[in-house]
Amino acid sequence: MRLKELLQGLEVQAVHGELPDDQVLGLVYDSRVVKPGYVFAALTGVAADGHGYLEMAAQQGALAALVQRKMEAALPQIQVPDTRQALAQLADSYYGRPSRHMTLVGITGTNGKTTVSYLIESLLAQRGPAGLLGTVEQRYPGKRRPSAMTTPESVELQAALAEMYHAGVKGVVMEVSSHALEQHRVASCRFDAAVFTNLSRDHLDYHGDMDSYFQAKRRLFNQLLPQAKRQGKDPAAVICADDPKGSHLAGEATGLHLRTLTYGFSAAARVRGLSPQLDLSGGRCQVDWPAGSFEMSTPLVGPYNLQNALAATAVGLALDFEPEEIQRALDAVPGVPGRLQRVPGAPGDPSVFVDYAHSDQALASVLAALRPLTPGRLICVFGAGGDRDQGKRPLMGQAVGIGADLAVLTSDNPRTEDPLAIMAMVEPGLVAAGARKVNGLDSEGPAYVSEANRADAIALAIESAGPEDVVLIAGKGHEDYQIVGRERRHFDDREQAAAALARRGGKEMGHASA
Repeated sequence: MRLKELLQGLEVQAVHGELPDDQVLGLVYDSRVVKPGYVFAALTGVAADGHGYLEMAAQQGALAALVQRKMEAALPQIQVPDTRQALAQLADSYYGRPSRHMTLVGITGTNGKTTVSYLIESLLAQRGPAGLLGTVEQRYPGKRRPSAMTTPESVELQAALAEMYHAGVKGVVMEVSSHALEQHRVASCRFDAAVFTNLSRDHLDYHGDMDSYFQAKRRLFNQLLPQAKRQGKDPAAVICADDPKGSHLAGEATGLHLRTLTYGFSAAARVRGLSPQLDLSGGRCQVDWPAGSFEMSTPLVGPYNLQNALAATAVGLALDFEPEEIQRALDAVPGVPGRLQRVPGAPGDPSVFVDYAHSDQALASVLAALRPLTPGRLICVFGAGGDRDQGKRPLMGQAVGIGADLAVLTSDNPRTEDPLAIMAMVEPGLVAAGARKVNGLDSEGPAYVSEANRADAIALAIESAGPEDVVLIAGKGHEDYQIVGRERRHFDDREQAAAALARRGGKEMGHASA
């Protein structure tokens, strides 16, 4: 595609220099990977401003640069109001507008995105090859790779969608983060359905406050779905009625004349779960919706996973899937990496789960899910990440102090902070919840111990647990690394838990009940 053809439809404020009408050979926003024939986009980020690298891009043969302000550099510059939005538009055009040719489902919300994405991927796969883009991985039949971020930058995103389309993929589900919405990474995606799971405190280090965080999430519904409708799709807004922000979003979506389907257990839900039944083998409920009623079940554990299954069910109904197809899809997902994922043990071992919960509400939810299913003690290993929102640290401690019988406070991804300093900020929350600090886990709860070494913390919890106890290892989930300083070291909670269980050998240890 030639440069002038690629720029058609783009809001251009000014052109500085003479634009060549050459073939565009690539789009990049990192000056270090510019090659001859590439267009370089000068993005303004938190740590760096791409406008300072235009001369480097010119020296490496860039065809032209997208800018928000004119700079002194030896290459043509295309000035636009927002380089991120412009780059998303160019990437969509450059890669052949792939989302217009596939069924595309986006999921946003603080918690549940990954689990719901796996369920919807299974749903889409009932009618043809399906793809997934999310926190854990990017995959489609015959190809999978780990994800660098929940939602890729627009260039990588459109490239991935195009790759899937050319491989024969018919439907794609993607997690849409608040960062991606704020930064216009998905600005040119045409969604057939969008899901809102919930909103709780997270990412305030980036967004600043809860209202700004919610406003970012809203963009999927009040900007991108109407955009898809204007361009020929009939998108559906699938919104959790159990979340306080859900009713606001649902009303707004209805006002925008979008097909709106709420889900949940509350009376306001159009796709409503009734008579829920839960145990360590999964959950089941009756689903009532305007067109009828049917039974639904999932092997995933906990009430919020039953709610996640309702989200996928509502998407299925919005996309005209039959209840039988929806149930086959739910049955095909026995577990999701790092999302209340069971670590197998031997008879006499405690039940051990690994979960990605890393906010106070996520911790409260997962502990509340496990509490009624736990005949003995509920033990939680957790910590807080470094270089992230410090305000949530005591709240996380309080959530665990309330939800667990015993806690092991440890290090998560300390990054450039002192792990002990992070733990010291979490500790007041545990104390506020009534937990007392002890030396070992043979005490009556609520109580907690501190062990900065995460491997030792996991081993301590598992070795101290009895056969009727449940151990939750929270915070890192699917991650197979720990970030210490700026170094990423291999560390997998699931591997550590499996090793600790192997050392137990199924022998009965610890207390069976508090």
